[in-house]
Amino acid sequence: MPEDLTSGLLKKRTWLSKITDGQLLTRKGFALTASVTFGVLILIIWSLLREGSGFFTTYQRELTVYRQAGLEYCDFVNKVVTGHEEIASKLNRAAQAEMAPIFSAARARRDAANLAMGAVQDATSLQRTALEEALAAENKDEPLITKLREELTAAQSTAASRVPTNAGLTPEELRALLGQLAKMMPDSEEPPALITELSAAAAAKEGEAREKFSALVTASAEFEASLEPVATLHGAMKEIAVATKEAAVQQHMAEDAKAQLLEAAAETSDATHAETLRADAAQTEITPIDFSGRLQPLLEKHPEYEALLPVYNAAARKAIAALPATAAQKIARDLISKSKDSFETHIAYANNSGEQMKAWKWDESIPKVKAATHFLFGGDWITNSSWQDFYGVVPLFTGSLLIALTALLIAMPLSVAAAIYTNQFAGKREQSIIKPSIEFIQAIPSVVLGFIGISVLGDLLKSVSEASWLQWIPGFPIQERLNIFNAGCLLALMAVPTIYSLAEDAINNVPRAFSEASEALGATKLQTVFRVVVPSASSGILAAMLLGLGRIFGETMVVLLVAGNRLAIPDFSDGPGVVFQPVGTMTGIIAQELGEVSRGESHWQALFMVGILLFVVSLVINAAARVIVHKFAVPRI
Repeated sequence: MPEDLTSGLLKKRTWLSKITDGQLLTRKGFALTASVTFGVLILIIWSLLREGSGFFTTYQRELTVYRQAGLEYCDFVNKVVTGHEEIASKLNRAAQAEMAPIFSAARARRDAANLAMGAVQDATSLQRTALEEALAAENKDEPLITKLREELTAAQSTAASRVPTNAGLTPEELRALLGQLAKMMPDSEEPPALITELSAAAAAKEGEAREKFSALVTASAEFEASLEPVATLHGAMKEIAVATKEAAVQQHMAEDAKAQLLEAAAETSDATHAETLRADAAQTEITPIDFSGRLQPLLEKHPEYEALLPVYNAAARKAIAALPATAAQKIARDLISKSKDSFETHIAYANNSGEQMKAWKWDESIPKVKAATHFLFGGDWITNSSWQDFYGVVPLFTGSLLIALTALLIAMPLSVAAAIYTNQFAGKREQSIIKPSIEFIQAIPSVVLGFIGISVLGDLLKSVSEASWLQWIPGFPIQERLNIFNAGCLLALMAVPTIYSLAEDAINNVPRAFSEASEALGATKLQTVFRVVVPSASSGILAAMLLGLGRIFGETMVVLLVAGNRLAIPDFSDGPGVVFQPVGTMTGIIAQELGEVSRGESHWQALFMVGILLFVVSLVINAAARVIVHKFAVPRI
């Protein structure tokens, strides 16, 4: 046989053998699967970067308009106004907390009666409407009106009998109220007699409370009124700045429209259509804005503002000095203390704001790096605002981090303890029950846990926190049932299976020779477990903790439902009690707002930038877990 033919047959057999080689096909299949996984990862990264890459340019442009229109100038005053409002809100809440024990019972009785009246009116709205129309007719049909009155009375009597008994009213009061509700008529000028009586009693109790705590009530009212001249001036300044901003926005819209027309003309192959597009672009009028002239009336407000500052300073200080030194209710004491502490910082900024306004320049350029620092270190996430949108991720990152740490502090000891017991102490039968039970938690949908947090856990925590013997705990009584701790408890439950499984695997991977050597030297089982096995598995347990943290940090539905979604940096002056405050999170803001924004605008791009930041955080957590595992891994024996 010729040599070239023999060589060809050998090559053909080799090629055929490769095709039919099962091991080779398996390897290639796994390689393809790995390549697809890697490709999906690259696609995710590319999608995030594509949608979010233009954010800093867009945000830089918005911040430039914010400065040129004078909104930034007004915000020096606006920060004084908002700082004052925050303190005034705390003082009002303190006054309400002090007075509540006096008038809360009377107010509850009044509200119960009003709710009963509202329920009866809602249930008989059709009969009531018919009677009102008959009474309003020019030619009144008295027989018809009498009939409609009887029908309304019967319907109201039936509806009143179905009103649930309220603990705020005595049985006698409830019977009297139901009888009066059955006889209500739309042409009656007076409400039911009992409701009038209960309203008067509630008003009397409120008056009594205000008189008893007149010092706090008066000081709170005087502090709130002290800013009125500054607030009025700020309103006039805002009108000028908003008008300038609207003109700048219209100019930018015209510029964008002209640029799109010219771009379309350059891309089309139809010469006639291209000429039409260029003609339309030429007709688009773009009138330059005289920012200097528009801002002059705004800048002229500065002397008036500086003249008002000493007056405000004196009035606010007088009101703060008039606050009582102590209060009967713990929440009132805390709020008054916080108000006094934050007042000095607030008044210092107010006194310095005039100098900041003098140094302000409307034509100072804003570099792109400032847009980046605004996003990464900004403390405000404000969207859909008629004033100015801000995209500062610090409140979201802080909320996500606090929830994740709270969940980790709860889940870590439970998971590790369960893993140690299952691997080292439990028998085969116990293991067959414990492991599937813990791992089954992963099958519970996160939205179901969110419902539990809203309907059960939140109310339970709030009611428990109101117990008098628990008032020593920071943050008690809880003001908001949807908060960091609520979300942290549910996320801890979700993280337990992940940390438990990985920690149990880490303990199981400790060489048996370590335990045998320890027991041979006379160590007890407990000594062997906690001085040999657990320390040897510490790297794996730490890695499990980090991976659990990543699982918690990326959760969306639970935090969206039960974290409270307050887009502000928590008040850390509460100390450990900060965990009972509501917060917003990075995952929650994406789920909440992404469906409400138009693709391509700055808000859309900002949400994708939050997604990129989440991706980076998860990548860092997982990389740290891998480094720990490889660096501190116990060698196999």
